[in-house]
Amino acid sequence: MTYLLSAAWHGFYPGYYGCFLSMAFFVSTSRKLRRVVRPLFLGSSAIKLFYDCLTTVCSLLLINFAAIQLCVLSAERVYELYRYFYGLPHIICLILFVFCPKPKTKRA
Repeated sequence: MTYLLSAAWHGFYPGYYGCFLSMAFFVSTSRKLRRVVRPLFLGSSAIKLFYDCLTTVCSLLLINFAAIQLCVLSAERVYELYRYFYGLPHIICLILFVFCPKPKTKRA
């Protein structure tokens, strides 16, 4: 809801909605993935550092991909952007979101 409100706040260009809705999708996928994958990398400080660096780079790439839509604004150019990248950021996140196992909840 916050991302949709942010898009409306900025204006009614398709690029705003593409950016903020993409970010909502990327964030929800990364939160789900982090709950499942991060505990696997907490064994040693070197492995944790590798995980932290890898996820930072992935986050920056996704943020930059989404932010390009803020610059192009028009639906045609947003579509052109998606075609240029073959929609891979969204496809990869969709696959990760769907096939990532449900995070285990701790019982008190």
